[in-house]
Parts: sequence; C-alpha cells; structure tokens
Amino acid sequence: MANQQKTHSKESQNDKTLPVRIKSEVNFLILPYFSLDKDADVNRRLEFSENQKQGDEVFEIFWTVIPHPEFGLPRDFERRLQRAVEHSLTSMPRPITNPVPLPTFRELARIMGVKCSGQFVNNVKKGLTTMMMTAIISKRSYYNKSKKAWLDERFHLYDKIAFKNDPLSDGQTAERTYAYFTSGYLDNLNALYVRPIDFEYLKSLRPISSRLYEILGVKFYGHRDFIMYRYSTLCKILPLKRQKTLARARQQLQGAKDELKETEFLSRYIWLPIRDVSDDWYIRYEPGDRFFREIEAVEREWAAPPKNITPKQKDIIPLLPDKTNESDPRHIGDGLETWQGESVSGDEENSEVDSLWSLFSEIIMQYPEFDLRGQDREWFQQRVQGNAGWNSLNLPEELRNWGDWLDIEHRKKSRGEANKFPQSNFRGSLMNWLNRSLNVAIRDNDKGLILAGQQPLGRKGWDLPSDYRIDIM
Repeated sequence: MANQQKTHSKESQNDKTLPVRIKSEVNFLILPYFSLDKDADVNRRLEFSENQKQGDEVFEIFWTVIPHPEFGLPRDFERRLQRAVEHSLTSMPRPITNPVPLPTFRELARIMGVKCSGQFVNNVKKGLTTMMMTAIISKRSYYNKSKKAWLDERFHLYDKIAFKNDPLSDGQTAERTYAYFTSGYLDNLNALYVRPIDFEYLKSLRPISSRLYEILGVKFYGHRDFIMYRYSTLCKILPLKRQKTLARARQQLQGAKDELKETEFLSRYIWLPIRDVSDDWYIRYEPGDRFFREIEAVEREWAAPPKNITPKQKDIIPLLPDKTNESDPRHIGDGLETWQGESVSGDEENSEVDSLWSLFSEIIMQYPEFDLRGQDREWFQQRVQGNAGWNSLNLPEELRNWGDWLDIEHRKKSRGEANKFPQSNFRGSLMNWLNRSLNVAIRDNDKGLILAGQQPLGRKGWDLPSDYRIDIM
C-alpha cells in the first residue's frame, strides 16, 4: 500500500488542477487544536470540557491540547498547512496507511497559494514538527467512527515525520516527506468521517472567518435553520481570548462575521442576552445561500454513478448502521455519513433510496423500543420513497424533523414525563408525521404562504430542547 501511495503521489505532481472540495476529518474541525490568538501565550494548554448525555448516562468529556515547550501550540499557519495536507489526502485511494507520502514543498506552496521560498520550506518543516510534538488528551471527546467508540487516551496527530533522506520504518530511506498519522485519524479518513470543504473559499477567508467556516459548516448540516453558541464556548473551540464586555466581544468577532455574511455563507447572526448573566451571551448563526449551494453540490456528487470504486472501498461503506447510540448532535452521523457513504450506489434513483433508508434506519436503531426487520426496507421503499403523495415534501428534511421529535419525546419518557413516544409502531408514527406535514403544506399553499423557489427552512425549531442546538460542541 505504501508503494501504491508513492506511485499515486508521483503521478499527482503533474496534476495542476485543484479539487473544489477537500475532505477534512470532523474531530479536528470541531475541537480546538490550532491557536488563533496572536497575543496569547503559545505555551498554554487548550482545554475544553463539557457534560454530555448518552442514553441514561451523564458523563464529563475532556479535550486537552498540550504544546511542547520548545515549539508551542500549532497556530494558523499550521492549520492552513494541515488543510493543504488534507487536500493531498483527499485524492489518495482508500484505505490510506502509514507511512503517508506528503506533497513536496513546491506542491504545498502551490496548494496554499504562496511562493516556495526558503522561509516557506523552513516554516513547513517547523509546522509539521510542531504538530508532531503537540500532545492531545481525549477523555471521551474524540470519536473513532470505524470503532464506534469515544477515545480515552493520549495521542499526537502526527506520530512521526520523516523528511527526505530520513529512515523509514521498513528500513528504506525516504525519497520525500512522509507522515505517520495517529491510527484514529486514519481510521476516520478511511471510514469517511469527513466534512467536504470548499478549499478555495477557505483560503480566501481571514483566520477567524475560515475557522468559523470550518465549525459552522459541520454544524449547519444537521441544523439548517440556525445554531446558537455561548460566546464563552465559542472562544474555547475557535480558540480565542474571552473578552469581558459585550462591546469588546462584538468587536473581536465582527469582522469575521461580516466577511462570512458578505460572501453569503451566513444569512445573518444575532447576539442575544442570557438571563441573569452579564458577561456571556448567545450568538445565533443562520446559514446563507453559499452553504446551501455547497450541500446541493455534494448531494449531486453522491447521487452520481461512482468512478473507480475498489472492493476495499466498498467494504467500508455502511449500508446499514450498527445499532449504537449515536444521537449526540456533535457528530451528526446522519449528515456526513450520508454524503460520503452512499456514493457507491449504481444510479441516482437507487442512491436516493439508499440514502433515505440509511437515514431512516439510523433514527430507528437509536431506540431499543423499536425492532427494525428486513421487511421494513420494502415497506419504506413502497410506502414512503415510492409514494407519489409525498412528492411535494422534502423527505430527507421530514425524516430529520421526525427524528428530532422522537428525541424530544424519548427524553420526556426517560424522565417519567407525559410523552407521545410510540411504543413500538414507528411505521405508523412516521406516516402520521408525513400526513401532518403534507396537510400543513397544503394549508400554507392555499393561504399563499409558500413562494415558488423558496429556500427550505430546514429543521423545525418550535419544540427542540435548548441543549440540542445551543452550546453543543
């Protein structure tokens, strides 16, 4: 495999076309790793902790980034360097294995859009070494998708860097730069736990803007109408120094938000007060047209016939999700997994059916009250996917909305409160939901409330619990 990757890398040197989207690993998009604050101490630790609930279990997660005293924390240059590395990884055949050939210094300069000077080469060497020396402690905060597990361990993003003429693990001498990534990172790349990123757009943004694009791009896929963060939480995951007054906090983020709004990634953002709290605020973000165009482009890609799919690639595609509790909205398995995993379908119609079934089955298998059987797939294809009566509905959105409602009612049930969670008849529950949505759509259309070409609103927000889209990691 290493020889195959070497050959692939050499062939890619002559390719001057940059792919529109790169596939970035989700954990390193939503968790803090690169310091954006120019004035902050580069030798400080980055720490994030939060109470999480899965099923009936409540636990505290920790994520700590520990810099090496000689090199300090990875900063914005290292973040952009890592995205350039992921640019190269995106075009490699799966599975990717260590050692991984990295682009040459000249290739990296071309990818990053800068000149390949001696200073740039030194910066790249220092940047890769900085990331190799930076330690991470995860206590149930880093998700390994292939193992369906939250990691509780200490690791480095790069276990080892072998520059040209350095010895490799197989005894050979490196002809170029090679990286040995931590196993969890490669596991997620190979399991397609990734978020497609518009690389040219990312490069065009200033540091805070591009970091917000990385975080919100993941979150918006599961919450397409809005998402809210506490300002204090956002400062931890960007990360930035927290300001004490609203005026300073707004000034700190204003330029980045304006840039994202002007480029149509955000439609708007709003600062909201928190009751009885004077030094913290909610920030509500609403996605703009650019985000929806990105989603449409990606969905067109996975609906298209696949190219050059190898048997090993097919083996890692989850045709039916395992029965695991992954309802935690931080990791949006219903969104990112569908983007990539369903791309192996033979034609557009079957791809759409499989993606809807994958979404439906993932929702059902979260709950022990439901028993999903083989005949349920035929029922779903005939009564839901094949029912012309639902043509006016956005079925993926309706399934996600129904899943949100199930989550709300199940929470009530687990607390012993009055609820409408179905005892076992999930089929009837879904049909009732679709009938209700259809009646609402017909009523609104009769009243002239639906305009031609109107952007779908996404998730319904009328009864979502406050912790579902507020202050999630």
